[in-house]
Amino acid sequence: MGANVPRKSSNLLKRRLKIAEIVGQQGEIKVDDLSAQLGVSGVTIRGDLSYLEQQGYLKRSFGGAIATPTQPLAEPIEPGIALPPLTLANQLEIARHCARMIADRDTLFLGHGDICRKIIPFLSGLKKLRLIVNDLQHAILADQFLDGEIIVAGGELIRSHTALSGKALDSVIQQFTINHCILEASITDSSGILNIDQPLLASHYQRCLDKAQNKTAIITHLPIQASAIGTIGHLSQVDNLVTNRGVNEHYQQQLFESDFSIRYTNNECFTWANRETIGE
Repeated sequence: MGANVPRKSSNLLKRRLKIAEIVGQQGEIKVDDLSAQLGVSGVTIRGDLSYLEQQGYLKRSFGGAIATPTQPLAEPIEPGIALPPLTLANQLEIARHCARMIADRDTLFLGHGDICRKIIPFLSGLKKLRLIVNDLQHAILADQFLDGEIIVAGGELIRSHTALSGKALDSVIQQFTINHCILEASITDSSGILNIDQPLLASHYQRCLDKAQNKTAIITHLPIQASAIGTIGHLSQVDNLVTNRGVNEHYQQQLFESDFSIRYTNNECFTWANRETIGE
């Protein structure tokens, strides 16, 4: 399946993204406070909060909303190592780090996952962006935010998920010149092997990493159990790596030894650049 999805302009969703950022930064806020900050009615804010709860950005509370953390996707391989939950503010900051790498007229392949999905609203200001996704929820959100071509790739739905796989996905990857590929992954300690949580997508993402001109890996959890992973490549293939603080502390020595350097940080989220692939 390779379908083009038209985009609907929506200032409403830009306001909702602002609400998500406010809740993420403050942790909890009341409807009346949001109404005063944004200059809209309480009824409107309640509708916005219901939408954002459906999208997984927050949880409704009595008279307001609270930010919800995201737990690691799976148990780490090494017992005794645990990371604190990733906050909504961290998720949005990671998404912003990724979005700043994308330019007008780029063709972007965006892999499945909650963090990747949160990148989409931050792309709304780009002109003539071509977005390729294999996650149906990505496509629905992109339809509301993006001014450009949206291509849904893949013909086989992975059960219990909204992601697509199959030969049709490979066909789309081969068809287009991909300027940038962004994937959520984990690193196998010391070896530098990159893994994902969906083995059925591993071969497709390998092809995408091989073909894309620029590759970004989002690493927000430690290595996951071997039975639940698919290998997509090696750390050396990645141009940029985006992490949160807990993961950064665990991997920073390995990244330095692998010739990565910190390009940007706000001390909670970190963007690393591969000096070898980007020629620094």
